[in-house]
Amino acid sequence: MKIKGKHSFHLRGMILLGAIIIGLSPWDGSAQIGELFGEIKMSDNLETVKKSLEKLCVSMQEIKVDTEAVTFPLAQFTEQHLVCSDCSRYGYYFFDKVVFTFSDGQLSFISAKGEGVSKISDIEFYQGYKFYTGKDNMIINEKESEAFFLTEEGLHPNLFAWKNPYLGTAPEIPKYKASGNIPEVFEFGALLRELEPRLKAVTTLLDKREFPNGETQLNCFGMEYAGFPRKIEAKFNTEDELYLLWILTAKQEEGRVKKALIKAYGTPIFVNDTWVVFHDWQISLRKDKPEILVLSKEGADKHKKEVMKK
Repeated sequence: MKIKGKHSFHLRGMILLGAIIIGLSPWDGSAQIGELFGEIKMSDNLETVKKSLEKLCVSMQEIKVDTEAVTFPLAQFTEQHLVCSDCSRYGYYFFDKVVFTFSDGQLSFISAKGEGVSKISDIEFYQGYKFYTGKDNMIINEKESEAFFLTEEGLHPNLFAWKNPYLGTAPEIPKYKASGNIPEVFEFGALLRELEPRLKAVTTLLDKREFPNGETQLNCFGMEYAGFPRKIEAKFNTEDELYLLWILTAKQEEGRVKKALIKAYGTPIFVNDTWVVFHDWQISLRKDKPEILVLSKEGADKHKKEVMKK
């Protein structure tokens, strides 16, 4: 990664679902999971979920990821996937496949694929993704016939954009790039018009957001970093120059992400309750909110002054 240019430092703020007010049909927004898959809920264990699905799925397959191969962001110690095929509900065929993901023994994520997805979709937020404000945090990708149910923790790293390999015809444990090095495509000072086509070529989804203050953000989905495909938020100033990155992670994987950063950039140069700082203050692991902050040299100097004042 090349570090250059003069840019101001701003902490970004973005509420993903707060402004979306949606009425669900045919199911009430507060109970999508229960209506679709029986009396289960997020945080249930594997056996509870299996029991509820016995009459809904033609077949079930359990996949347990080896401890040393755990990469799912919401899992600190263990990762399991329950793959259910040919799921029906109320006598109607809904999903070709549903994957229930368990983090440290608790249900934390659901991915579904099949024609039934079109029956529960509504308003688009990101390109092709439709969001719901019910407590089950349901998100639909109607084009791909996929539905996702996320915990509050899962919303932050935007797990709906993960191309879940267990939804495929031959589920295999993926091997993602473990490197903690910031992708070289992000060159501070580069112009938006230069980076946008390059990022489009290396992401699964690229979404542009323009803000009232004249700045622009590119939401880069599916970029492998520190063992998982992630959302990276690239911020451009009013001159359309890249000056800041946020790489979204989860609290449970903090140890793995920190290890990847140490391998890439060496021992942290500063640590407090909020930050673990690397690379002359240009890269910081944030602990109060799970993400990585990446800054230009000028932005790093300002960040250091702000942190040291507290």
